[in-house]
Amino acid sequence: MSKVTRREFGRYALVVLAAAPIASACGGGELECSPGSLSADQRTARTALHYLETGTDATRHCSACVLYTGTATACGTCSVIAGAIHPQGTCDSFVPRPS
Repeated sequence: MSKVTRREFGRYALVVLAAAPIASACGGGELECSPGSLSADQRTARTALHYLETGTDATRHCSACVLYTGTATACGTCSVIAGAIHPQGTCDSFVPRPS
């Protein structure tokens, strides 16, 4: 195991502080998850999988899917769909998390 110097620690701290506004961009009031700049193929895939920013069936929300990496209160990502994914979103590729 290597030791982290004070200078390296300072750099890591700056990276974390710089990333904080990006990570919280989804939060604050109504949650919005901008998909960012997607290619035409990626947009087509989102449409083909019937991805919706907010699903009506709470048992099929992205936050309850094994393909979703994120929390129930912040935007995340998906193993199948490109771009930011809303935790209350849904799509045809939903795979429930084991109980």
